[in-house]
Parts: sequence; C-alpha cells; structure tokens
Amino acid sequence: MVVSLRKVFLSSFVFAFLAYYQFHYNVFNWQVELGVLSRIWSALWGVFFTLCAVGAVNMGRMSVVSESHSIYTAILQYIIMTGLWLLSLCKYHFWMRQCSKVHEIQEKTLHRILTTRAATEWGRKHEFSAIRTRADYIKQQPLTTYSDYKDYIEREMKGEEGVLLPEHPVYMHVTSSTSSGISKALPCSRESMRELFTEFIPFALGLIYKYYPECWTLSKVLRIYFLPRYRYTNSGIMMGPVSSPPPSPAMSIVYLLTTTPFPAYEVYSEPDVLYLHLLFGLKDKKIARIDTSFASMALTAGKCLEEKWEQLVDDIRVGRIDPKLNIDENIRWKLVKNYMKPDPERANELEKEFKKGFDGIFKRIWPNLKVIICATSGTFSMYVEKLEQSYARGCAFFSAFYGATEALCGVNLLPEARPERYTVVFNSAFFEYIPVANSGEDQPKTLFMEEVKLGEEYELVVTTLNALYRFRFGDVVKVVDFVEQAPVIELQYRLVEKLRRTGFLC
Repeated sequence: MVVSLRKVFLSSFVFAFLAYYQFHYNVFNWQVELGVLSRIWSALWGVFFTLCAVGAVNMGRMSVVSESHSIYTAILQYIIMTGLWLLSLCKYHFWMRQCSKVHEIQEKTLHRILTTRAATEWGRKHEFSAIRTRADYIKQQPLTTYSDYKDYIEREMKGEEGVLLPEHPVYMHVTSSTSSGISKALPCSRESMRELFTEFIPFALGLIYKYYPECWTLSKVLRIYFLPRYRYTNSGIMMGPVSSPPPSPAMSIVYLLTTTPFPAYEVYSEPDVLYLHLLFGLKDKKIARIDTSFASMALTAGKCLEEKWEQLVDDIRVGRIDPKLNIDENIRWKLVKNYMKPDPERANELEKEFKKGFDGIFKRIWPNLKVIICATSGTFSMYVEKLEQSYARGCAFFSAFYGATEALCGVNLLPEARPERYTVVFNSAFFEYIPVANSGEDQPKTLFMEEVKLGEEYELVVTTLNALYRFRFGDVVKVVDFVEQAPVIELQYRLVEKLRRTGFLC
C-alpha cells in the first residue's frame, strides 16, 4: 500500500476546522450556557485537533515514505519519531545543564544504589547502611571481579531472593569471558531495565534525528537483528545476551517500523534470518537507516548480499522465498502470502546495480541511505574501515552508546569524531578510575570522576543497579576532553587483550 502524503496534508484542513469549531463555538462562546467541565472538555478536544492539524501538515511535507507502510504504521512512525525527538531534546538540554554538577550527581547515584541494596545479603555483609560518603564506600567495599560474585549469582539463578538484588532479577545477561571463553551470567534488575528503555535508549535514538536530519522521513528501518533462543534458569528467569533484551510490547511496535515482517524474527537460523532481512530490505528502495548491533554484522550482510544477490533478485521478481532456506512452512506461508508480491521492476533495478559491482552498493540500491547505526569502537573499528572501503562507501556510521554487559558508560555527542568519543553517562552508574599504570595491582587506589586528567588512560570501575560493586570489567579508556565536569572518553582496549598481546596472559 502506498500512503498518499497529499491526502494526509489535506486532512490538516479538516483537523484545523474541528479545532476552530471547538474553540469558537464552545470554549470561547459565552452566549452558550456551558459548564466549566464542558468548556474544559471542549478545550482539550480543541488542543487535540490542533496537534493533529500540525502533525498532518508536517507529515504531509515529508518527501520519502516506504511503500510497505499502511496509513496506520506511517502515522505510528511519525508519532514515535516526534516523541523521541522531543524527549531527546529535553533530555539533552537537561543533561548538559547537569554536566556542571557531576560530583553531586555521582554522590546521589551511589547513595541511591546503596540505599536500595542495603538489605540484601551483600549489602549487609559490607554494611551499606552505615555508608555516608564516597570515601566510606571505598573503605567498606573492596574492588571486585566476576569471581567475587559467582556463588551469589548461582544462588540468584536458583531462585533465592535478597542475595544481590532485593527482588528476583528480571533477566540474566549472558556473556563470554574474553580471557577464558567461559559463559558468565550477570543479573539485571527491574529498575535498571526500566531506566535503560525509558531514558537512555530513547535519548540516544532521538540524537539520530538531531545529527542526521535526513533520517526524518517515513522510510522504514532495515534492522539486522537475530533473535536468540532464550534459556531459563531453574527458577524461571530468562537468560540471553545484553544485545537481545527480553521481548516486550514496545518491541512489537518496533517491528512495525522495520522492513522485516514480524514472522521472520521467529526463524532462529542466523544465515536464514540474514537472508530474510536482506530480502525484505531490498524490496524497499526508500531505506534511510540501517540498524544492527555491531559493525561486523553489517559487513557480514554485505558479504551475504554479494554471494546471494542473484537468488535474492529472483525471489523479488517472482514473489517467493528461496525454497532452500530452512524455514518452518507455516512461517514461509505467512511471509509469502502477506509480504511477497512479485516486483519485477524493483528486481530489474537491483540486478542492474549488482552487475556494476559491489563498491558502494548500499548507497546505490538504497539512494536515501544516510547512516548505519551500530557499535563501531574498539575492535569493531576495523570492520567500519572495511565497510567504508567497500559496501558502505559514502555512508555515515553512528555508535550511539559505549556500553558493555556490565554497564552503560557513555553517550556519543560527537558523531563525526574518529575514533569515537563518548561523554560519560554520570547518572547511570557510579564510576571510579584506576590509572592504567596501577592496573596490575589487586586493590589499587582509584580516582573519582572529577579527579581524572586530560590525556591520561584509566581502567574503568563501576557500581551499578545490577548489583556490581566497584567492579573491574577490564575496559581501558583515555580522557580526551570534558563537557563541564563530565569526562569525554575514547575506548582504548580491554585489559585482558593487552595482557595477551604483551605476553602476561596465556
């Protein structure tokens, strides 16, 4: 279905008339006897119709809209984009004002964490209730590593309550140790999950529209994402990677705004899902943005495109899905019936571009493509370089966050900077810094955020709502600037990787 933006624009006149009627004939018409509540109700309707009129004008002026949009999903995308932009704008200005109060906010963040965790077994052991200052905390709580939590986490996974968190974890983040490859699990609290999805992620997504206004369109997003097979602990707690949080109603809305239909996410074979992402992405010429977790995934997508373009083009031409894909027949039927109409015109366009070669292919098959959103710092920078010299030539890359399984550490306020620079998110966790020269010590002296120096390298230490206290997770960063008192950092390396390269770790 092709959404007519002209009709959307014309509807603004209807909404404007309705708003005028409410205000002129009800709210401000003193000749009519209306009660106070009736006038307030009419005023609310007038405001609603006014907002609809303004929205219809703005939406109708947009030059790009995906052909797979229905009027419902197009309006939904416009509302979400506008909401994210307004929320991000407010958060950005509020956050910038807070940058001059880093010391105070870090104190409050630590106090909130310790107060809510004081009654847990860990909190009682380290006497959190007696801690009043940052200095007290450092004296009471030694620096920790994963081995300090292992037994406590196993008890949490068995269903014990009040061990590390005051309530059961809502999710267990699973990761692999860089040094050993052994799977690790870290608890995630309800409060931390709520903050991530209601504050930090909307803030970062809103920055996309601030820095890349070309994405302010009604084009759908090509979201290259693989749904894992979630596991569960014996007590029923869901387990999975931090890049794949548990399903939620909000995620079902996100699927409506992506090129890949929801049934495709029920396929668990990564090669087959990637093929489906590319198939439905290729059908939509209007894509302005690609979202994926890591730059390496974007490179893998480019290689898959180069290897399988002929089959992809044939599927688009005749309206089918490659029979060789290992897909449940019920899912295949849903996808073909509802989303795979033959499109020989688009197939011919794609075939023509593929036969020219694959240098800069992303921009040639998606002329409106502006930015690829993914993790680009650290080891992922080498994948960005390969993409910029091949498939994604001419595309911008934006790494909105610097985070790890253990903590959200920074937000990118300088999208053009290379290497990527992140302003520390000083209200997401309590941060300490170990001068990298002292990282080999078991309990080195740490510095607070306002004590770090420009140009110096530090090992990060975090205290989080997810029951990690003075936790050393191994990332080394360099302070390259300040926003007021908030450090701006570049990720240098993970400490165990450095130790491997220098021969101190086998």
